[in-house]
Amino acid sequence: MDLIDQVEWQQVESLSSTDSKFSVKDFVWSQEEWPKIDHSDFESGDNIPMISLSKVIKGKKDDAYRQTCNDMVVACEKWGFFKLIGHGIKLEIIQNMKNMCSDLFDLPMEKKMKGGRLNCLPLGYSATNPDYGKNLPWAEIIQLLQSPQQVVGFATKVYGDQYHLKFSDAMLAYMDELDKLGMLIFEMLADGLGLPSDFFSRNFKEEKEATMIRVNRYPKCPLPEKCLGLGSHSDPHTLTILLQDDEVGGLQVLRPADNQWVGIRPIQNSFVINIGDTLEAWTNGRLKSVVHRAVVNKEMSRLSAAYFLSPSSQVMIESPPQLIQPISSNAKMYKPFTWGDFRKELLSQKRVSGKTALHRYLISP
Repeated sequence: MDLIDQVEWQQVESLSSTDSKFSVKDFVWSQEEWPKIDHSDFESGDNIPMISLSKVIKGKKDDAYRQTCNDMVVACEKWGFFKLIGHGIKLEIIQNMKNMCSDLFDLPMEKKMKGGRLNCLPLGYSATNPDYGKNLPWAEIIQLLQSPQQVVGFATKVYGDQYHLKFSDAMLAYMDELDKLGMLIFEMLADGLGLPSDFFSRNFKEEKEATMIRVNRYPKCPLPEKCLGLGSHSDPHTLTILLQDDEVGGLQVLRPADNQWVGIRPIQNSFVINIGDTLEAWTNGRLKSVVHRAVVNKEMSRLSAAYFLSPSSQVMIESPPQLIQPISSNAKMYKPFTWGDFRKELLSQKRVSGKTALHRYLISP
């Protein structure tokens, strides 16, 4: 047995729950998915747009605001991603969330599994995602709805009635700030596209039934050249606000211009904003959802947190007339659908790769 074979048969304690025991071989992906660039290779991705909200004053639509709106739209047309700085969220709120999640991931597995994910919905804690069967993600996961009841319920299962408050308060404070930031981004994108300011944001006023946070911890991996923290996919939601690890790279984006994978360099106290499939359909393909993935490494674990904004279930996703011109190059691209129907279809599938979910709604030319 050669060295690689020996590695593949090693037990993975950090990603083996009390019910499922895994070896490294269970996390080896198909060869065509193996990453060809390292987790710390950022050179070809360093030109991803960076946008600051530091000059945007709430309620004041001046030249600085309009220019930032335009820059945001251009970034989303070309990349589907941009780095956001000057966002105004207190570092203390961000750090508290990270600390609480790191502390939870450090708990013994039997204690974490008290908050284990539900059978009917992928909410709670999970060590990898055993539903996949093969090509398992090299990650521990906490996934929670933006719901005080659900967050408190999860934390209470893990910590008990008397000790859940630190975790619950930190998560809810963080999600509340990201919800406000998401509404501002929606309004700025609408203004940049020439739509009414509340065109998108008004659809998120009801109960946050599908908006959620997913916190991933990617442990050190003995075989990073064959494993992935998260496979190639586009986000089905409307908008994602991603907090990268401050120190450790791992996010890679499939650059639309040439279909090459590029690494996104982490920047302290910043977010990565990416367009979801729903927003691509909503804007008639004007704003692009882009395929991305998470790679792992041998030296350091990595923490990331993705906040997914989704509208109410009954909201119809349909391009406004302003974005459909009577010329063939900009004809209507997607069939209308409700977010509820789209989500139901996603939940019925164990795995969605690339942009296969959205492509089902494409209108053939």
